[in-house]
Amino acid sequence: MESIFESLFYEYSIERKIRSEYIKKLEEEIEASNKRLKKRFSKQQKSLLLDIIDAKDSNRGETNLESFTAGFKIGLKIGYEANNS
Repeated sequence: MESIFESLFYEYSIERKIRSEYIKKLEEEIEASNKRLKKRFSKQQKSLLLDIIDAKDSNRGETNLESFTAGFKIGLKIGYEANNS
């Protein structure tokens, strides 16, 4: 079951479609490097590369969610303190 933080995070992520030119350029470089590696790798090496990429993507997603959740909780605490001062 999805927590309220996951719902808010994914809603925010989906709505945030505008990306900086710098991030777009980095993604293009990553994709180009990935294609060059795939051309040179054996089937087993390609499989390992995909496993690494998938694991890094999963890790990045979980880290982003945890960071969002922590920031949201801090914001709630600040709001609570400000209203009770």
